[in-house]
Amino acid sequence: MMATGVLERRPGHINIREARRNHLPANRSLTLAYTLSGVAAILLFVTSVAGLVFGQRGFYRPDPATMPALLGQDALSLIVGLPLLLGSMILARRGSLGGLLLWMGALFYNAYSYAFYPLSPEFNALYLAYLAVVSASLYSLVYLLMSVDAEAVQARFSAHTPVRLIGGFMMVMALLLTLKWVSAIVGTLADGTVPTRVQLVVWPLDLIIALPALFWGGLWLWRRQPLGYVVAGLLLLKAAFVGITLAVDTWLVTLWGQPIDPMLPAYAVIGLGGLSFTVGYLRCIRPAEVA
Repeated sequence: MMATGVLERRPGHINIREARRNHLPANRSLTLAYTLSGVAAILLFVTSVAGLVFGQRGFYRPDPATMPALLGQDALSLIVGLPLLLGSMILARRGSLGGLLLWMGALFYNAYSYAFYPLSPEFNALYLAYLAVVSASLYSLVYLLMSVDAEAVQARFSAHTPVRLIGGFMMVMALLLTLKWVSAIVGTLADGTVPTRVQLVVWPLDLIIALPALFWGGLWLWRRQPLGYVVAGLLLLKAAFVGITLAVDTWLVTLWGQPIDPMLPAYAVIGLGGLSFTVGYLRCIRPAEVA
């Protein structure tokens, strides 16, 4: 029996032989998640290549505030998002808990990043593909979260894992960005100005989904709750690559003559901080023991 607490074989749950081979703290087969993630990976490749090749030829709206960011997202999807997704799936398939957490983080990153395409919106021949990337990534993530044994994940982490430092970083970043966006919304309403298309996408995505998840994930980890150990890894990775993506996109937008985003330092802190904490967090995972 696995020390990670994999459940005994029951209808709809993971085969015990598969559990012993994979060493993953999961209570059911992950075949559906692999399938959905594979679909997302294929569509990520197709949409990214199409955007880079045809984006400036009429595929994207010729808006200097959004086109450079979309092109940057396409490039980062090919360079970072897709390799991260495929690599983490392979690691998870081989029984790596770190690979499983990275896989979930890659799915969250892709779902969040690609939500801009249909919500902005970029209504072109690949509109349905954008919807499919978000849907496949999101539901694959939900399935993985429902399949993971959180207590078994917690047991795999060292007692010296800096949960207060990492959880504190997550909560502080969430609160600071929430304060920034709420202030911007109140200021915009008070001035009677019209928010940009980007703001109308960023504000609800962050204030409804990303920032509450980052805060509660940090709080759960701070309190050493089992679910905190699961979501901390995926939220740190998502924060890292979203921060890096926003920093790159901000730089690209300035090349099109737009003023530099004053949030650039915050993006850099989130990106670099999230990346360093992700590496440190995964290094605290202990090897699986099989009895």
